[in-house]
Amino acid sequence: MTRGVAAARAVWGTGIVAASRSLPVPREVALALGLRHLAQATAVLRRPDGLVARWGWTIDVAHGVSMLGLAVVSPRWRTAALANAVVAAAWARAAHTGERRQS
Repeated sequence: MTRGVAAARAVWGTGIVAASRSLPVPREVALALGLRHLAQATAVLRRPDGLVARWGWTIDVAHGVSMLGLAVVSPRWRTAALANAVVAAAWARAAHTGERRQS
């Protein structure tokens, strides 16, 4: 994951946390997602050569798969879960592409 992606993730995570009360998902889910983005961004910005920087995209892949699972089992959250899976896949692709360029 590049510093640019990490900075964008920090902004995205801050926005999710700030809007957690007004999003169409349970507040706890929004906070968990926003805080995960912030934690991963902080780890990359503080130590870009660390393990999270090299393999952070795998976290997004796992997150996307878990959101697809939520979409399958919960019709109520299907739209939000699918949207979140798409965002996670985009983050994973951007981070993985950036990783390959740095190698």
